[in-house]
Amino acid sequence: MLLTVAELKDLVVEIATRRFGVGEFRRRPLLLAVEAHILENGAWTPSDDEPRSSGGLKSEGEGAIDWAITRLLREGRLVDLGRDRWRLPASQP
Repeated sequence: MLLTVAELKDLVVEIATRRFGVGEFRRRPLLLAVEAHILENGAWTPSDDEPRSSGGLKSEGEGAIDWAITRLLREGRLVDLGRDRWRLPASQP
């Protein structure tokens, strides 16, 4: 992926804001929207389509996006409401 970790995290927040606003959303639609944006803008590389080295069903690129979502939760830039319900915080840190 031709994005730094910081750029990827900022992109996740930007897309969540644009697509879902203050409403709730599920993690997978956010992940897919971010992936589509990266593909459309030429930052997805062939290695992003490779299966994750740690196993599972996600590709390396999807794993990177998923990891970014988890980091954003820890940083307080996303809120997990439970049962796969997410939202943006009232104000971004």
